[in-house]
Amino acid sequence: MQPASYEQLSLKVAHAIVEQIRIKPNCCLGLPTGNTPLLTYHILANWSSGQGQYADSDAPAIDWSQVLCFALDDYFNVDKQHTFEAFLEKHLYSHTNLPLDNRLNPCLTEDYDLLIESCGGLDLTILGIGSNGHIAFNEPGTMALSFTHCTWLSESTRIANQKAFGSLKSTPHTGITMGLQTIFASARIILMASSEAKRTIVEQAFDGPVTLDLPASLLQTHSHADVWTDFGYEKSFRHRI
Repeated sequence: MQPASYEQLSLKVAHAIVEQIRIKPNCCLGLPTGNTPLLTYHILANWSSGQGQYADSDAPAIDWSQVLCFALDDYFNVDKQHTFEAFLEKHLYSHTNLPLDNRLNPCLTEDYDLLIESCGGLDLTILGIGSNGHIAFNEPGTMALSFTHCTWLSESTRIANQKAFGSLKSTPHTGITMGLQTIFASARIILMASSEAKRTIVEQAFDGPVTLDLPASLLQTHSHADVWTDFGYEKSFRHRI
């Protein structure tokens, strides 16, 4: 398979999000942070604001006024600038007409899972994958039936995130995350992975056995999950429940 570029991967995910909003204007989205979805958010921001590199005549119109966006995870007790709430605000929300009350975060919202359930559940969740197979802050060994919870972060997760904090010592040891039960209840999931460095863990997760030691591998049991990368690996799961 001819590998897609990172830009092509990001455009593909952006179009999937736009299509979900078109089909269901009041949809619920589960959104990650980090380097992998950054260009996807930049593209969506350009399309939404009508400004920037991707805001050309072919850019789709996006109305965020009824959308509910749920951040997958965040840190505890860090400066505002280092929160995932601030990341999403800077790179996506502030460029859209998404209402302030529709920008949900597990640190700021009580009964996160109950709120998601009361809205009908997540319609589309975008995931990344950590070097140890974690999704959101669900580290290896997390229970499949877990809901939103506080968690200790593995050293590999902290190493991957230390750039934002200047050093490993300053990188938080704990976070809060949407649990696997809530994530996998999403009607559709797209996991995006970028760079050859992720190839090994992606192949282990989606060509190997399903195991809680590799949380991302649970996607193999999902009814509508897609794995999209920029290094020539692509897979779809349509497990019949």
